[in-house]
Amino acid sequence: MNKYKLYFIIALLIIYIISPLDLFPFVFDDLIATGFLFYFWRKFKNQKSQKNYYSRSQSQANIRTEPEGSSISVDKSYKLLNVSSDVPFSEVQKAYKEKMAKSHPDKVAHLSEELQKKAKELTLEINKAYNIIKSHKGSRG
Repeated sequence: MNKYKLYFIIALLIIYIISPLDLFPFVFDDLIATGFLFYFWRKFKNQKSQKNYYSRSQSQANIRTEPEGSSISVDKSYKLLNVSSDVPFSEVQKAYKEKMAKSHPDKVAHLSEELQKKAKELTLEINKAYNIIKSHKGSRG
């Protein structure tokens, strides 16, 4: 059911609940209409949250794409970020942010496609190196 049909049904139910005309005496029909209103409202809410979930997971999958054959060790990760292995994690974060600011593909969007491709590969390697260091620092405490 698309969102416009749900909007229409919800609007009709609200109008029926508010209107003074009733099919049955007392408030039984209004209670039934309120139940349907909540049912359709929750259905719409679930559709919306599922849509956000799928778009969010899809964008995260796009971020995690890595160049083929790029296996980086922990030592190589530290060298790539130009930090030593004994620095605190806050320094690693600072180095990561500086490297990303310099090599981000948006910075070279006006240059040739070859340089844009190299910048994208470097950015992905920096991301992978940062994640390796983050997991390595996290496992050591």
